[in-house]
Amino acid sequence: MIPDHKGETIGKIIESCLLDWGIEKVLTITVDNASANKVAIDYVRRKMRNWNESKLVLGGNFLHVRCCAHIINLIVSDGLKDMNDSIVRIRNAVQYVRSSPSRLQKFKNAAEHERIESHSIVILDVPTRWNSTYLMLSTALKFQKAFDRLLDDDARYGLYFSELDSGKNRVGPPKEDDWDNAKVFVQFLHVFYDITLKFSASLSVTSNMFFHELCSIATELNTLANSGDFLLGEMAAAMKYKFDKYWGKIEDLNKLLIIALVLDPRYKLDYVKFCFGDLFEENKVNEMTYDIKELLIKLYEFYKGVDNISSSDQVSRSIPLENEGDMGKVNENVDFRLERLKKFMQMKEKKDFVDLKNEVERYLIESDENTDDDSFDLLNWWKVNCSKYKILSRIAKDIFAIPVSTVASESAFSTGGRVLDPFRSSLSPKMVEILICLQNWLRTSNICFDVAPSTGEMEFYEALEKEIGMTTSSDDTVVG
Repeated sequence: MIPDHKGETIGKIIESCLLDWGIEKVLTITVDNASANKVAIDYVRRKMRNWNESKLVLGGNFLHVRCCAHIINLIVSDGLKDMNDSIVRIRNAVQYVRSSPSRLQKFKNAAEHERIESHSIVILDVPTRWNSTYLMLSTALKFQKAFDRLLDDDARYGLYFSELDSGKNRVGPPKEDDWDNAKVFVQFLHVFYDITLKFSASLSVTSNMFFHELCSIATELNTLANSGDFLLGEMAAAMKYKFDKYWGKIEDLNKLLIIALVLDPRYKLDYVKFCFGDLFEENKVNEMTYDIKELLIKLYEFYKGVDNISSSDQVSRSIPLENEGDMGKVNENVDFRLERLKKFMQMKEKKDFVDLKNEVERYLIESDENTDDDSFDLLNWWKVNCSKYKILSRIAKDIFAIPVSTVASESAFSTGGRVLDPFRSSLSPKMVEILICLQNWLRTSNICFDVAPSTGEMEFYEALEKEIGMTTSSDDTVVG
């Protein structure tokens, strides 16, 4: 347990874990944007430099990776801070439908009468979570006609909006303009929702798409800010301000994530330079492109040096020792061989400097892979070409392992589907424990959020609980 959330305390816990687990080589640590985490990473960097700086890539200057999904959440939440009345009206309508089984059934009947063919059902959002608002609006739009029909078929639906809510008149029901605004919101949030899902992936490479998607966000915000729509323009301007705060300067980015895109053979350095042209002033583009290339060369030199050290150690360990009587003679031979090996390595380093340039340049000059190939396997490409790019492939292996987002504590065990809603709160503690464990085992590869139980699920839970109760009672029976 962490006694407090001070940066140095967190850093000491991380240091303790690394020591306990015997981890000496750390390329990056991905954390959210809390200020304490920066202090923690600085602490870990200092301690690791004291351990063995040669095992810390480029002195640990790129150790800190800020959680991209967390930053996107801050950007979007800032834009939606002043919620539009249209969203509130639709939320109130959904809240009415989801408030009781009888109301939900009337809504389903209205959907059937309007011949709406959809297997989904409206879901209520959590106002503090923009992704749930996006899902609520996108599903509600499918049932627009059903909501309109509900005004005619259910008198209580109209009366619901004349009631007071927290001392104020309840907003609604949604009108045609509200649905039009909802379509705009969904289109606007769709980009950020998809990017968040990509950044949060745990079974595929995410580091190579960071800079690519960052450019997509910047382009989207600029387009919407100049769209002429007042509502969208205000939202985009607020989000652009937050975007510039975290990602507006290249100095604020971890450049290893840009290197990840360079090491994607579909894009390489030319694409990065092209993206720089969209994000930054023209006079800075060439300078920043040069810096990224120099960083790649420095990485190459570092990995090459580590490879030479390990090769020297391996050679020295492989020299056999003779029997103890000839030890003096053997020691002389060993010293001679090591001295000769040292001279050979120095000569080889001069040649390797040319090879270094050749390998990096060769990779950058060779033609790019097809960007339209959806079946392209990035990891397999480097696996196939590892003999061609011996050092670059090792760099790629480490860079592609960088997670661009952390797994939030509430998501680590798929809690979005395990929060005890009113349907599950009546279950026994033992049944709840069983469901939590089962969901963790069955859904390890798919984090799911806001999963509302269906009627069929509830019947299954009740039947299973009865069966467990009968089994428990029979086990407790003492046979005389």
